[in-house]
Amino acid sequence: MEDPKILETIACREALALAEDLNLTHVIIASNSKQAIADIKNGARGWNGSIVHEISLRATLFRCNFCFEGRDANTEAHNLAKFSLSRGPGRHVSLGQPHDLICIPPVVVFDE
Repeated sequence: MEDPKILETIACREALALAEDLNLTHVIIASNSKQAIADIKNGARGWNGSIVHEISLRATLFRCNFCFEGRDANTEAHNLAKFSLSRGPGRHVSLGQPHDLICIPPVVVFDE
């Protein structure tokens, strides 16, 4: 499956799943697909209707806003989406390289 609208709708669903896993209460989900955002906002019943329905149900758990953001403003997300097409089915988590310990400030504990 490589239909961009369906893939963008799935990405929005996955964003909500991640927000739920992280116990977030306020989320803004941006997509570079105007049609996917319109389908979510209007509760469309097309090819991505079952995904839109799931998003609608899950979105009630949050203060949630879906918005369109042009591709030039979200190149990282676009590149990640292109990369994910090369992965097999299922969910994959990639947290990138571990942080450089030099950049993480040490925790200071004071004894009283």
